[in-house]
Amino acid sequence: MDPTLALTLSFIVFLLIGVPVGISIGLAAVISMTMVGLPMSYLVQTAYSAVDEFTIIAVPMFILAGTLMEKGGLTERLIGFSRAIVGPAPGGLATVTIVACTFFAAISGSGPATTAAIGSIMIPAMIKDGYDRGFGAAITSSAGGIGVVIPPSIPMIIYGITSETSISALFVAGVIPGLLLALALFGTSAFISRRRGYSSEATGARSLRAIGRAAWEAKWALFAPVLILGGIYGGIFTVTEASVVAVLYALFVGIFVYREITFTNFTDAAVYATRITGTVMLVLVTGRIIGRLLSILQIPQLVSGFLIDTVSNPVALILVILVLLVFIGMWMETLTQIIILTPLLLPVVTSVGIDPIQFGIIFVIACEIGYSTPPLGVNLFVASEIGRTSVERVSKASLPFLGAEIAVMILVAFVPGLTLWLPRLLGFIN
Repeated sequence: MDPTLALTLSFIVFLLIGVPVGISIGLAAVISMTMVGLPMSYLVQTAYSAVDEFTIIAVPMFILAGTLMEKGGLTERLIGFSRAIVGPAPGGLATVTIVACTFFAAISGSGPATTAAIGSIMIPAMIKDGYDRGFGAAITSSAGGIGVVIPPSIPMIIYGITSETSISALFVAGVIPGLLLALALFGTSAFISRRRGYSSEATGARSLRAIGRAAWEAKWALFAPVLILGGIYGGIFTVTEASVVAVLYALFVGIFVYREITFTNFTDAAVYATRITGTVMLVLVTGRIIGRLLSILQIPQLVSGFLIDTVSNPVALILVILVLLVFIGMWMETLTQIIILTPLLLPVVTSVGIDPIQFGIIFVIACEIGYSTPPLGVNLFVASEIGRTSVERVSKASLPFLGAEIAVMILVAFVPGLTLWLPRLLGFIN
């Protein structure tokens, strides 16, 4: 049997019988390697090289930092500040959710973590205020996905490692698209809220004094993204060092300022970060092995040649790739998708003039959309669980927000300046 066919079929079979994704990738790689005649020592060497990178330390550190900031009281104060900004506008609590998710995204780096942290407070508040359960869960699920577009972003780190692209440049490039996503969700939410008559007097009257008081109460939380991103963009520390600074800052604020982090809280956060990191590392290792194997079998060149020969129009080719990314994101876990598809599609998009950094942001937005699409949208499950409603109901309510996010992704794909202008201005790319 052809090694490529064996790789594909074995991977599908392992998934269908319920083998975890990371292990499925590894077993499929071993079968294909055996057929190619590669020694098992190559498997060990490739696995070691996948994790023998200083940058990877940022993944568990940002996961831990986001969890500690949630447990340390920063999330609650960010929501209070968001309430003060929004005031009693139509759909006010939905707007508070979007604003709070945007702020928390600059701390967390994870879509599900942002959804859980903000949603645990905002979804019950929206339901109590008369919002439809499906709508409240849907806006939280969609806004939570901003966590992987606005830096810091764990998927961006994995893409940067896989594509050998500057992670700092990716972080800078994600700022404008992330804000565009927030604006698109706000516009969609405001339109729906006005039509359905959702109002949120519970947010309180808006005034400069109230905003100032809320900002002062949330000053430590608001300073977190300034410290983390300002340090990276200012060249004070690297992305990896910034992740450690984020953990230390979260511990300092949670223990000595807000005094909400206890030994039990810290233990829970450490266990959670360790569990998630273990999953990420397994996928990263097996994904690297698959990537090397695909290169040996020259699959990226074959896929690139097929797409370019089949779809000669560059605009049509880009649209085909966008549809492919969204479709696969519905079925595949985010990090697995990045690790497997990056070496396949990067040569294709660069051949039609898309910069690797621009493609990275497009890819991450597609992953963000995948968080809110069935059957495997993680944010959907998190939000539906918090809202005590069905995934089907949340999925239906998410459709308008998905349309807005897809519109932003298309805009980013065809307007390079949205992603490349800021990195060029700050000197991260030429």
